[in-house]
Amino acid sequence: MIKISKDEFLRKIQNVHYAISVTGKKYSSIQIKGNECSGIREDTGKPFVINIDNLYLAYKELEHINTKSLKKYVDRVQSPSLAILMEAKLI
Repeated sequence: MIKISKDEFLRKIQNVHYAISVTGKKYSSIQIKGNECSGIREDTGKPFVINIDNLYLAYKELEHINTKSLKKYVDRVQSPSLAILMEAKLI
């Protein structure tokens, strides 16, 4: 699979405001500010923050992206990271 540039990656992520994880968890209020992507996990009301550089690095380096492979890049926010990548149709 051909990987896209960081600028194109950011454009796709910026269009995601709501995502659902592979286990059905819902994430809303997703937005990018600076080098962070943040949002809320709906069932708990808890916020999450994802470092965009780390997420893009994972996207570029990993052949198969899942919550386990994302752990090295975005520890503790793998589920929303994967949901956002799926919603942006990057995987």
